[in-house]
Amino acid sequence: MDSPSTSPTGIVMFTLASLLCSCSGESVLSVGDEAAPNPPVVNVALNRTRTTNEGLLPAMGPHGYPITEGDSMDPAIIESRRFYDVLAQLSFTAEQEAVSISTPRTEPWVAGVTSPMNLDEWKRVFQFPDRQAGESLDAYRERAGIVVYYNRNELGLGRELGCSQFPAGTDKNGQPRTGIACYVTNYGYAFRDPRNSLDLAHDGGHPKNTVCIAYLPNMDPGYEVQFFVYGPSGRRQDWAQLDTIGPRANPHVCMNCHGGVYDEQRHLAKFARFLPLDPNVVSFGDPGENPAITRPVQEERIRRLNALSLRTPITSGQKQMLQELYQGGVENPGTVSQPNWAPPGWRDTPEHRELFDQVVKPYCFTCHLAMEKGLDGSRLYSYGIFESADRFRSFPANVSICGDFAMPNAQTTMVNFWNSDLGPIMVGGKAYHAPADALLGFYGKDRSSCANIGEVSTCNRGPDPDLNCGNPDSGMACNRLSGRCLPQRGMGVLADSKGPVGYCRMDGSRRCTYPMQCQPAKDRLPGLETFDGVCMPCGGPGAPACN
Repeated sequence: MDSPSTSPTGIVMFTLASLLCSCSGESVLSVGDEAAPNPPVVNVALNRTRTTNEGLLPAMGPHGYPITEGDSMDPAIIESRRFYDVLAQLSFTAEQEAVSISTPRTEPWVAGVTSPMNLDEWKRVFQFPDRQAGESLDAYRERAGIVVYYNRNELGLGRELGCSQFPAGTDKNGQPRTGIACYVTNYGYAFRDPRNSLDLAHDGGHPKNTVCIAYLPNMDPGYEVQFFVYGPSGRRQDWAQLDTIGPRANPHVCMNCHGGVYDEQRHLAKFARFLPLDPNVVSFGDPGENPAITRPVQEERIRRLNALSLRTPITSGQKQMLQELYQGGVENPGTVSQPNWAPPGWRDTPEHRELFDQVVKPYCFTCHLAMEKGLDGSRLYSYGIFESADRFRSFPANVSICGDFAMPNAQTTMVNFWNSDLGPIMVGGKAYHAPADALLGFYGKDRSSCANIGEVSTCNRGPDPDLNCGNPDSGMACNRLSGRCLPQRGMGVLADSKGPVGYCRMDGSRRCTYPMQCQPAKDRLPGLETFDGVCMPCGGPGAPACN
């Protein structure tokens, strides 16, 4: 349920090198004596199920959004709209239509013609409870079972997650069927900005976008899980942007992590999965600052959401994950999730358990447990390699990790996987600069075995180094001296906790992520002399209104 993929047409053939981790001198670095290396700066992300233009849509409209009308519109936008139309014609039941037409609409919508055009209508269709007059947001979230957290290792955004159950017709025996729908509203001025993202999520008033997933049991087998995207205003979108690189089309953008493949003949996602939420790999509110969104306060809500995922067609690996996380009690009220869990195949030695807990679980496991089948229904080889440390070791990890740097296949996950800013990690009594070094050490290798590691570990390369850090509307800049992308770096840690959220140029050639504003910089940083503006928040709690 937490989190969002792309591929060629027909039967999907994935190279083993592209499927190891998602969502992730000597073999052991002497971290006390060596300078911490820069993480690789690569633009390989969220392109697993749609390979055209690396999965990206041309971003030439206002705010860096893709053009969605006229001759310049990307064909993927047309396909996304066809997907929404086909989904509506096949899935919405009489019960859902009755719900939608019995409540006021903010925009016209006709069931069976296309999917709901705005988020409020989508929530009505899937029977989410309304917030009552005078009810505080914290009280509503508690009543509706909504969870708020910071997604530190996948997107680097604050998130609000809620799920519902709804009637979905009857089966062939006339028995009623129940569907499940979940939404995740993303918050943050910028990616990997924990300083603001969790506060914005707690405030709930300034969303970045909302991605939705629905289990529709009346659909044909394999097609029961489908996706929707809604923008900051709540209007339906054909795309979502989940990193600094650029926007990507729905449903491909979601399937990068939720698994499955796109059936271009039927115009639907196939074999996609819900993602159970492991509270150990996300962050929650501080008791002194945001007590309503701490982990203990939300623990029971998380358990209920995870129990709902069991009623959808999740994979056997995902079921085992919930078994280990809750020690078999996920459906028992009051059961608390375990902080340090591991599958049996990773519990044979302390080293294997530590590697799983610090590397495999946060950088690979969530997405790969959902990636089970290809378009023809065959089981992907990569799905089984996570069952044990021995099976994992048999895979040539260095090819996918540092041969083509294709994995982890998400920008924030990739940055965190290679980043050493928070200090060394310990695996098997040995210190490593970053999770990537620990995994390479597991195979008896180190960074020197990675082809072109020196070249790709700096953004200061190519005709426009800033594009290595993000598109022109990302607020990102390449420091020419350090080779680092600024201002965000690793694990959600801003370079300066009180500094700007981004960098820009007053002539408009490098802009800020909407809805931030570019303001003149008082001083120019060494290595960023060409940037005369800084991106400052607007419109959110404690921030001035946007112009």
